[in-house]
Amino acid sequence: MTSISPRNENPPSRRQLPIEPKPERSFLQKLGIGFQPPQQAEYGADAYPSLLRRITSVFLLIALLVFLGVAVAASIGGVLLVVGFLLEQAISS
Repeated sequence: MTSISPRNENPPSRRQLPIEPKPERSFLQKLGIGFQPPQQAEYGADAYPSLLRRITSVFLLIALLVFLGVAVAASIGGVLLVVGFLLEQAISS
């Protein structure tokens, strides 16, 4: 331990924090669906997300990109439809 103060002035603590057991989670909570309270940060060997969480994240990312693509295409198509209609009205009058 590197410290500026003398050793007897700032002794290291021998007390360990208690480890709380993780509560049981339902199937929907494991999938990430519904309300979930904030989870405690994991560290060490358990710090990596599970395979199920990775697969779920990939499918949700693809669904979000498809939804946003359809929304952008629909808005561009709507604008072109309105502009074409207004141009046709301007030409015919």
